[in-house]
Order: sequence, then C-alpha cells, then structure tokens
Amino acid sequence: MEQLVEQLSDDQLEVFDTEHVNHRRWLPIKRCLDRDFPDGRFTFLDLGGGNGNFADRLLENYPESSGAVLDNSQLLLNRNKPHPRKRLVFGGVENLESIVDTRYDVIFFNWILHHLVARSSYSRTRENQRLALRSTLRILTDRGRVSVYEDIYNGLAIDGAPGWIVYRLTSMRTVARLLRKLGANTAGVGVCFQSYRQWCAAIERNGFRILDYTNDDLAPVPWTWSALLHVGELRCGHFWLGSDR
Repeated sequence: MEQLVEQLSDDQLEVFDTEHVNHRRWLPIKRCLDRDFPDGRFTFLDLGGGNGNFADRLLENYPESSGAVLDNSQLLLNRNKPHPRKRLVFGGVENLESIVDTRYDVIFFNWILHHLVARSSYSRTRENQRLALRSTLRILTDRGRVSVYEDIYNGLAIDGAPGWIVYRLTSMRTVARLLRKLGANTAGVGVCFQSYRQWCAAIERNGFRILDYTNDDLAPVPWTWSALLHVGELRCGHFWLGSDR
C-alpha cells in the first residue's frame, strides 16, 4: 500500500521531543475543559502525543480523567512515564479508525495536522488534514470535543501562499540537506502549514463548529520569510471544536 503520510526520521523526531504547551498555552485548554467538563471527569486521546508530557499534565490537573497517547514513533512512546490512568497506542493518525477501539470525550491535535504530509501532492496533503479531522467524529462521545493547536501562516497578499511555498520546498529531497542547515528540520519529508482562514475552512467543512478560539502572540517575521515565503503574519492558535452532528 502506498504510504500516504510521510514519517520523520528518528533524528528529526529528536528535535520535536519537547513540550510546546507552556503555561500560557495551557490556559485556553484548561478554560475550555473546566467549562465543558466541570466535574473533571473525561477521557482523552492525545494524537501524536510522543513522550506523554502533555497527557501527564492532564492527568495531574484532572485526577478523575483517563486517557491514551497515540504516536507512530516507538522511540517517543518509550519515553512515557508509566501511569495507571494512561494507555499507550502505537500507530499513525492516518489509521485512527482502524487502531482506536473506544470513544473519547476529548481528542487533542497539538501541532500534528501540519505533519500529515503526502509527498505526492499539496492537495493530497490538505486532504490528509481534512480526513484526520473527519475521522475523529467516529470516535468522539456525544459530548465530545476536539482541541487543535496549530501554527498559522497568513500570506501578505495571497492568503495561502506561505503554506504552499513551504510545503513545496520542504518536500523536495534534492534540497533537503541545504534546508536542514538553514533550520528546516522537516526538509526532505515536508510540512504543510495553513492560514487562519484555511484552518477554519478545513474545520467547518468536515463536521465541526469552532466553539472557542484563542490567538497566541504574533511571532516576529524575518524579512527573508516575507520576501521568499510571502509570510505576512505568523502565530499559533488554539481551536476548541464541537461536532456539527
């Protein structure tokens, strides 16, 4: 079977073995959880949860919760601390429906969607992102929520241009070594960022409503990124979703 989602090497994964949900980014998640699950009782699935640090934080802050960490890297899963309320699942997000056999109250995508790259085409990569969102509908409980943290690349004049340019460059193996030296860790595999409007469209066209959205601070955009990648605005954002069923 053709591999529809490219996988990072162990060396590349080492760079991502860190926790991006700092205290400030934790606050929107906590606010939404406290509002929608006031008794603190919920089950969760952390997609691409790697070393389990984020899951451990959930378990510590919500003693009545339980959950699972899913990742396609055994290297990162092996770094999880054992916990009686945490289960580890080896597998990729693209195979979610075939490897997950239970329903969850909350499903987390923390900077995962932009890694669902198909080298075959940009459109196939965008479809991977949409399919990943859609597949969670079948494993959500009736009160289920989906939490998405993503990087947002808004274009200067053409809204979606930065994501397309970055995808084209990082998915080319011929320039991978050069791009890695310049700091593009996903070079040779690819990465697919979207603008705010593109993320919203992907969410709303695939069975979800945006119940809450929080902007992170704007990140500085180097002039080279503006000139070469057409980046006008760069930040990350937190989307809290409910099913549109």
